[in-house]
Amino acid sequence: VRRLLELHVLKMVAVYTVWVALEEVPWGAAGLGGSAGPPRGADRACVQVSLMNFLLVLLWALAMPYCRFRRMASCLSTVWTCIIIVCKMLYQLEIVDPRQYSSNCTQPLPNDTNLTPEELGNSTLYRGPVDPANWFGIRKGFPNLGYIQNHLQVLLLLVFEAVVYRRQQYHRKQHQLVAPVTETILEDISREHLDLGLVSCAKYFINYFYYKF
Repeated sequence: VRRLLELHVLKMVAVYTVWVALEEVPWGAAGLGGSAGPPRGADRACVQVSLMNFLLVLLWALAMPYCRFRRMASCLSTVWTCIIIVCKMLYQLEIVDPRQYSSNCTQPLPNDTNLTPEELGNSTLYRGPVDPANWFGIRKGFPNLGYIQNHLQVLLLLVFEAVVYRRQQYHRKQHQLVAPVTETILEDISREHLDLGLVSCAKYFINYFYYKF
């Protein structure tokens, strides 16, 4: 089980981090202090990853194809996730007033756009004042715990990943074991053990099929 976690925990971190980044999109602020909701009308064309979450997506998209960069991506994700959580919490302070720097977008004339009047009326850009911080992934008027819950879970998963790796390093150091060169499940099975019995044969093919697929 520890070996399976060591091999797959980084993939779990990458998948969940990207999912959280895609889940939090910079739409849904129906005016200032509005609550997030599903996109409507013209908002469907505006659904995209916020700037702060885009860095997480870019980081893991570049790190997963290259094994040597995965540990660095994990460390950078930990730091950046902490920064996102702190920024979200600081933005909820009373001294931060988005009304001071928010602005309304000028609604185009019917002849200047392909959108219908209903789509223009439902668009986030024209329903009310637009807070530029929304596009960075920060919104005003959300409960702190519920607002940062997804990124807290990412942070906990990153901590769990570090615990798994440290536990494996401690286990190998305590028993004077060498870290396996290949990413196989069963470390003590090789081609020489194939003809030693059914159990050894089964273990070898488990490693072989895991390596291939």
